[in-house]
Amino acid sequence: MKNIFTFLMLLLGTATAFAQFSEDFEGDLSDWVIEDGWVVGTSASNSSQYFTVPDGSLSIVMNDDAVGPDVILSGSFISPTFLVPDSELVTIEFERYFRNGDYQGDETAKVLVSTDGVNFTEVADLAGNDNQAWEVSSVGLGDYANQEIQVAFAYDDGGSWNYGFAVDNIGLSEALLLDAKALGGTTTCLDAAYVGKEVGFYVQVENNGLTEINSMDLTVTIGGNTITENVTGIAIAPASSYVHNIDGSLAVEAGTSSVSVEVSNVNGSDDGDLGNNSVSFDITGYEFAEDRGVFVEEATGTWCTFCPRGAIFMDLLKECADQAFVGVAVHNGDPMVVTEYDNAIQVGGYPSALYERNTEIDPSQLFGPVFDRATEATPVKLRAGADVDGNNFQLTVEAHANVAMNGNYKFLAVISEDGVTGTNSGYAQTNYLSGSGAPYPYDWYANQPSPVPASAMVYNEVARALIGGYTGEAATITDLAAGEIFSHHFDAITLPSGMNLDKVVINFVLFDNSGEVVNAWKQTYNETLDFVLSADDAIINASNVAVSPNPTSGDATLVVSLEETADVTVDVIDVTGRIVSSTVLNKQNGTITVPVAASTFESGMYFVNVKAGNAIVTKRLVVNN
Repeated sequence: MKNIFTFLMLLLGTATAFAQFSEDFEGDLSDWVIEDGWVVGTSASNSSQYFTVPDGSLSIVMNDDAVGPDVILSGSFISPTFLVPDSELVTIEFERYFRNGDYQGDETAKVLVSTDGVNFTEVADLAGNDNQAWEVSSVGLGDYANQEIQVAFAYDDGGSWNYGFAVDNIGLSEALLLDAKALGGTTTCLDAAYVGKEVGFYVQVENNGLTEINSMDLTVTIGGNTITENVTGIAIAPASSYVHNIDGSLAVEAGTSSVSVEVSNVNGSDDGDLGNNSVSFDITGYEFAEDRGVFVEEATGTWCTFCPRGAIFMDLLKECADQAFVGVAVHNGDPMVVTEYDNAIQVGGYPSALYERNTEIDPSQLFGPVFDRATEATPVKLRAGADVDGNNFQLTVEAHANVAMNGNYKFLAVISEDGVTGTNSGYAQTNYLSGSGAPYPYDWYANQPSPVPASAMVYNEVARALIGGYTGEAATITDLAAGEIFSHHFDAITLPSGMNLDKVVINFVLFDNSGEVVNAWKQTYNETLDFVLSADDAIINASNVAVSPNPTSGDATLVVSLEETADVTVDVIDVTGRIVSSTVLNKQNGTITVPVAASTFESGMYFVNVKAGNAIVTKRLVVNN
């Protein structure tokens, strides 16, 4: 750390009052000006659910989280007057804890100086750091050398519910000319991702010296894998911080790994304090269960001030949980609304997320529940296939039992779309993060106005249509053994107009009789058109199965091309799920034809299921008798 000035070395000949300028908040504070909201106490007494003051001795704290969403806090605590030593290297040093979380506004923590006790000048706007530990910061006072001053520590919650600011152990120290401090870091997936995910890194560096930092090397390590980047063309002023996005990525390993960050070669040389050049943080790699999906519905709207937070974390989960995250954004009061869905979903506020239909969670708190659920083995594998006739979309969902299944279930499907844009003002996103300076992952919105113009907005996971209604369509599964398959066919719907089908996703869910989510899955629109549910070595595929004539007013013929010898089962199923005919052909090969006695069927829609080995293809048949 820095070399603390002593009375004998530095203060010889200065006012005795300055020799005593230090504060640990353990004694008399009558000579300080302490405005409303600041409280001196222990870590335990000054902490709350979302703002936990690190352990230590007594400290002074303004806890905005503790007072709740309806109280606005801002104010300062101000030192008594003291004389600054006659040195360009003098700094005021202090321990502080400041998350800069910007939950519902732009919270700030600043240091100000006054020479007259009335007018205060800002000398530092403190960066946030959420590593649950005290951070030592120093602010240069060389411009006030040999002057009497007062120092103020100020907090403002941005007019909304936020976190807070804690300070302890204030004193004077001697600055170093060159001192880069590794302040913190995060991955592009924050603190969790699936095993093998390639993540990038954001690293925060603070300039604790008196010389502007123009270049440095940053090294990041996970396990034995390392990235080093030479960073140039920067200008980090004294008492300022800088966040750098490292050009490169490393794979996440299983379990909790320590990510180490080191700063070196500062301005082409070693800086004056090598003891603060490294920092570490953790990321956890989750090994997801095969075929497990986790269903999340986000309630959002372009009118909603805080909904950028929801969009940020929905997109992060799509990136960092990948296939396991089955997420849908349900819009309210804007051009992307699906009225049936919006009317059905019930939440306490916006943004909110319904996790697996049983818990309402702020989207920023979804990572833990989603990743934990994704590791749980699923009793059923879900896959879907579709048949499209013009603008009519016919969806079939198959439940592949991993365990025996018996009882009443419901199937739900939601069509969603990524990359949605619009030109009218309804697509402009109200943005509480505007101008906040909030770091990753909030930084894009922080650098945008409010509202963000429609021309700059791209919306993902946008719900476009419900299939089966909000609670799903009933299906009775009777005596389905492990390894067997149950098919559910939804009524055809007309696809919403104007969608980019290459960016459309089909999200589907199986509920049990109590309404609990059994499992969820998602496939792109294009994937559902290749309706083959099988192992990778499929014996048949959708393009090798045809039924004609279709529609038919008499019998029909099914033609199947097999890639290898297999037993073939052909079931014709009506819209209620009842098998109206079944044919079993053993040891078939090549191209085969199977007669379908459609002349004996009632008029209506039917589904022809062809199973060969482990592969299943479904085709739609219309009968007009």
